[in-house]
Amino acid sequence: MALRIELDGYKPGIAKFLAQKWSGSSEIDMLIQRNQDGYYLSGLNQWNPEKNWHAVENMSVDNQQLTGQIGEWLVDSLLSQESRVRFLIQIRDKQNEHYVDRGVVSIADSVLASTALNLQTTLPNDEQTIAQPDPVSDSIIENQTPLIEESSLDPESETLAEPIEPELEIKPVEPVKSKSCLGLIMTTIIGCIVLIGLGMAAWYFLFSKNQSQSTPAVQMSGQCNLNNASTDDLTFIQQCLQTKPKSDEIIQVITEAKKAKKCNIAQRLYANQAQTNPKIAMLYAKEYDEKYYKANSCFKADKETAIYWYETSLTNDANNMFVQDRLTELQK
Repeated sequence: MALRIELDGYKPGIAKFLAQKWSGSSEIDMLIQRNQDGYYLSGLNQWNPEKNWHAVENMSVDNQQLTGQIGEWLVDSLLSQESRVRFLIQIRDKQNEHYVDRGVVSIADSVLASTALNLQTTLPNDEQTIAQPDPVSDSIIENQTPLIEESSLDPESETLAEPIEPELEIKPVEPVKSKSCLGLIMTTIIGCIVLIGLGMAAWYFLFSKNQSQSTPAVQMSGQCNLNNASTDDLTFIQQCLQTKPKSDEIIQVITEAKKAKKCNIAQRLYANQAQTNPKIAMLYAKEYDEKYYKANSCFKADKETAIYWYETSLTNDANNMFVQDRLTELQK
């Protein structure tokens, strides 16, 4: 059962901690992991790939609610990360180390870093204010919505020009007048048939062309070609993402990486893109969801990891009914 973990503001560098649905004691250890690269918190603003459990004291449990206060070792470490980074906290009961539960932490806007205390002390007593964290300077959202320009249509150009029938050269010397009339009629009919044939051919050509363009294949740029990933996986991922590939392209790279057993590339791409892309986060969760899991060398079914990425997907797409249903089912 996933925990509902919240941090609420108390003082700069100190936050109120709440973990709901906790069935253990108040004597606990914590393991903090960020989703950016899977690293674990080892000390104040220090992140490493190795797991590091932190003993937490002065906690209390009441009606399956674990509460207490957390100091700057955790508050400052979390707030120093980019705003898009999410954190998974695992809690282990010291009285029963086999009991471990986890949840994604929700950080309230009222939680302040310890540096806010230093700012308060430098202000006059009548002008003290609580310093809010500066917004991330490089998270500029570029508005890329193109403007649709309405083309000015010439009313005369909208009407279809009727085909001009070729002028028939009537020879002045014609012994039988009825035959000349018959020839004029036959020539007109043949001309109409030719025009109709040309129109049908043009329509077929344009229609078939549009049909072929409506279902284009996903074309990968050279930087996202797995053949270029023979040496350094991280460099390959960086070069691929610099081309700003679409979601379908990233999913295709991940699929090909799994087939080629380049698991590091598949896992890093998933973790990087799932932070802000709800579709990729959902697919990442399904890699661990036992209901959809298919045996492979890159991923192993894991219920708690599936819950974590389903929750990440739901954060960016709250109306996804499939993700809501899977979370409800997994959290039973």
